[in-house]
Amino acid sequence: MMGRTGANASGVLRGRQESKVEKASNAPLARALDAVRGALTPQDALHFVMLLILLRHEAEHDGEMRGVETGERRSYAADVWEAVLGQDLPMRDGREVMTAIMNGLEEWQARHCGLEDLPPSLRDVRAQDLQPLIHCVATAREPAALFEGCLEHVQRAAKGGDYYTPMDIAGLLSGLVEPRPGERVYDPACGSGGFLLKADEYVQAHGGHPGETALFGQDSGRSAVETAAVNLTVHGISGSLRGPASSLTEDQFPDQTFDVVLANPPFNQSGWSQRGWGYHHGWRYGIPPEGNANFAWAQHVVSKMSPTESGRGVLLLPTAAASTARPAELQIRAGLVDDDVLSCVIELPAGLLPHVRNPVTLWLFTRRKESRRDWGSADRSGQVLLIDARDTAAKVGRGRRTLPDETRDRITATFAAWRGARGQAPYEDMPGWCRSLAIAEIAAENYDVLPSRHVGVLAAESEHADAEERVRALTQELYSLFDASHQLEAELRDLLGQR
Repeated sequence: MMGRTGANASGVLRGRQESKVEKASNAPLARALDAVRGALTPQDALHFVMLLILLRHEAEHDGEMRGVETGERRSYAADVWEAVLGQDLPMRDGREVMTAIMNGLEEWQARHCGLEDLPPSLRDVRAQDLQPLIHCVATAREPAALFEGCLEHVQRAAKGGDYYTPMDIAGLLSGLVEPRPGERVYDPACGSGGFLLKADEYVQAHGGHPGETALFGQDSGRSAVETAAVNLTVHGISGSLRGPASSLTEDQFPDQTFDVVLANPPFNQSGWSQRGWGYHHGWRYGIPPEGNANFAWAQHVVSKMSPTESGRGVLLLPTAAASTARPAELQIRAGLVDDDVLSCVIELPAGLLPHVRNPVTLWLFTRRKESRRDWGSADRSGQVLLIDARDTAAKVGRGRRTLPDETRDRITATFAAWRGARGQAPYEDMPGWCRSLAIAEIAAENYDVLPSRHVGVLAAESEHADAEERVRALTQELYSLFDASHQLEAELRDLLGQR
């Protein structure tokens, strides 16, 4: 039913073309970073480039808004950008360059948020040593694409702190929830703002206009909120961003719900409830365990979905969340299934996220599954679709994996066919790929919704599975056991702490 189509083949070609464009656009950045190696740390060099991109955007945007013949005074951002390019200011070292740039961004900070302090290694570097980075930003054809390149470099080098969701995953989530013009989109763990950007991009690609989608985001990290604000700005998009504060304990949009909710929160987050249970009200399906926030996030996503029939959400969770038997988490998962708000679970390959080694699951939530125009002709009330896409990743470099366009197209087409969306072939279960289960069937399996345990495998694949495939499966199972071990340890610690 969901075999390869012309659209899928074109998706592969498009992915290859985009990969070549991505490499070409990142080459000048890589050369510039190499040129300042030794003078600056990679983190500080990227921080400088990202701020410089924002300064350039503000300077050029100011010129577009005012026009060259109005006679009005230009903004300070335009003056500083011109001075940085022409080296007109007495900038002897990095401290003076950065001071000038931060002064040039004062108007932006007043409208959005304060920016981080001066990076340490920029304080003593010579101004002339910054020229490769300045030249890189000044000559970039697409400053927004250069900014995305910076985020990719940050992501590869990160060993702790903030991680940003790869754009192919962000695109998949938007393709599944299909945001529409005029809708309100919310990300409670917004990171760099990639989900919000992809949602706006999806709307525009399907006939919408810039600014038609209302974007809202919150994050617990200061640097994440700042990065998201800059990212939206350089892409010419506005949004309402709040933080730093956790959406779970300090919801900055307490009385608001949204048409679309997208989230990739920290996995297995411990210590999330340190402020006390008084901050955690409205857990409709049960109180999440104090040592693991996975199902706190799941309930938060559902609670922030619009109560209308079109309210929908999508969430990334570790695979263990789909089958854990820990009482508190099992109760919540059962509640999500029995209440019929869980519409689909997709098992994704290992290695797609920079900080997660084993496979992850993508959960789709929908208020109502009855036949309607914005859902499809199929009434899927009382059913959940499971998709096993574990074996679909493509290698894009040493230690890096991505989800090909072909796979993303197939996943979205499968979910659309299951809903009975217009233009899709009739849905059929496909062994080894997808299966639609009734709630009663899921309940009989202890509410286990891990796709790989339900969709089965093709007979030919089962007979000819090679040793490498079996080793990989055993490795993934071992990682899952590690997760379960950590959860049991946390539970034991909780029990011992109560004595």
